[in-house]
Amino acid sequence: MKKLLFVMMLLSVFSYTSGNIIADEKSAQNENRPNILLIHTDDVGWGDYSIYNSESKIKTPEIDHLAQTGIRFTNAHTPAALCAPTRYAILTGNYPWRGRYAGGDWNWHTDTQFLSGQKTFGHFLQQAGYRTAMFGKANLGLVYEKMIDDKTPDFSSKLAEGPVQWGFDYSYIIPRGHQSFPYAFYENNILVGDPKNVVQLKAGTLKGDSVVTADGPGYSDWNSADVGRTLTEKATAFIDDVLAKNKAEGKHHPFLIHFNTDGAHTPHTPSDVLFGKKLKGETITPQTDMILETEIITGQLVKVLKERNLYANTIIIVTSDNGGIPAGKLEKFGHDAVGGLRGNKSTIWEGGTRVPFIIHWGDDTINGSKIKPGTVTNQVVGTHDLATTFAEIAGVEPGEDQALDSVSFLPVLLGKQSEDKPIRESLLVQSSPGRDTTEGRIPPELRERFQNRPRPLQAYQNYRAKLAQDEGFDGIGHAVLKDGWKLILGLTDKPEFLANLKDDPKETINLLEDSANKKRIEEYQNIYKSIRESKRSTPPLKL
Repeated sequence: MKKLLFVMMLLSVFSYTSGNIIADEKSAQNENRPNILLIHTDDVGWGDYSIYNSESKIKTPEIDHLAQTGIRFTNAHTPAALCAPTRYAILTGNYPWRGRYAGGDWNWHTDTQFLSGQKTFGHFLQQAGYRTAMFGKANLGLVYEKMIDDKTPDFSSKLAEGPVQWGFDYSYIIPRGHQSFPYAFYENNILVGDPKNVVQLKAGTLKGDSVVTADGPGYSDWNSADVGRTLTEKATAFIDDVLAKNKAEGKHHPFLIHFNTDGAHTPHTPSDVLFGKKLKGETITPQTDMILETEIITGQLVKVLKERNLYANTIIIVTSDNGGIPAGKLEKFGHDAVGGLRGNKSTIWEGGTRVPFIIHWGDDTINGSKIKPGTVTNQVVGTHDLATTFAEIAGVEPGEDQALDSVSFLPVLLGKQSEDKPIRESLLVQSSPGRDTTEGRIPPELRERFQNRPRPLQAYQNYRAKLAQDEGFDGIGHAVLKDGWKLILGLTDKPEFLANLKDDPKETINLLEDSANKKRIEEYQNIYKSIRESKRSTPPLKL
């Protein structure tokens, strides 16, 4: 009996000691793991930032500096040319059609884009001991715990599905961005403010510069011009909270911040001054002022990191959710949001999916930086590759059933992957529903049918998408990128345009009918079919 008790005591001591060792090792690992700040902006194109386009009418020295002391990708793409599907993909590492809807989830009280069991990079990093946070536009759908009726949420109830369930310890979001109702913030799945004060707002201008773009619920004191300031202050408070908790616990937990700015999306309501810098009227239009807002916010967050001695060990990413918005009135000012590329937001052309993608990791010096300052890469990546890249940085394997279309480009960041060795074999991108190589031109025989609609072009595109869906397709244009070539497939998955992007990045010449490209076209069609039929298109991360 005494011998048995002695053995049990030894096992107990060993178990306790092992637990402490594991905990200490995890804490030690966390000491070396970087913080991550993802600045994910809205509708900012490849040509909006001056580091990508010397002719840009918006000067962005803060963002330019991150590129000059980090890495700038010249061939980064969003998996979709529209925000909602991209926002799901960037979080999960899945192509958009692996979620609930191929074109993204635009609902705000009935469901979310995430299917059962699908995890985000928030979950992956929580597993590694990170404290995670999400700010700003979500556009992923929401579910309320209680509904008054089928169309009316009980605003006093929590969100049954929201950032808490998406892997974020803290969140301060706008369900569909500053452009749509509900015009209110949600903090940790709970409406900020008194739910009794939620009213039905009418589209138009509220007090000051605040704009409501569509009729819907919200607060009468909603201020669309102050969203950027509020989100930045909340992100700063989160950083300070993480530092305070780390100090109190005596353990280091790195943080992940998924920060979504207003960017160039309507309404264009810049504040007069933001963090001591003049904003309103500082560029050529309110639209470009809003791009400048992202520049100022980026500078402010960098300042916060430096003041807290976090800058050198924080990975800072600046990118966008899709290509630039149509030039419109900006053309007369000589500003090109897509930097000479064809197409823009929503389209399958390069202007719809190629985006700025800048990553900084270090103290700006060669010896003190993980990423060699001033690196420029033409590696083809998707912004949804961030999910697996974050996981590898954190030392976590997402699993066989997660991050199904994502690869880690950490070797590119660390200079361990040569330019002539692609980090991914191919990339699939998609347009908005109804957008393919026709660019939405209404045929003469159908113009009379749509000309009296409020938005005739959009009505026509929706019509075409519906026709394709009736034939068993999703009504969305797709493109396969591989080896510097791009094959565009129309709404019914038929080849429509082949471009040699190395020689023709503006997609001016269609090589589809060139007999020399017959095998390439067949190969790319098979790649598309293989990806669409696959359970996963990229190998799972193995550490």
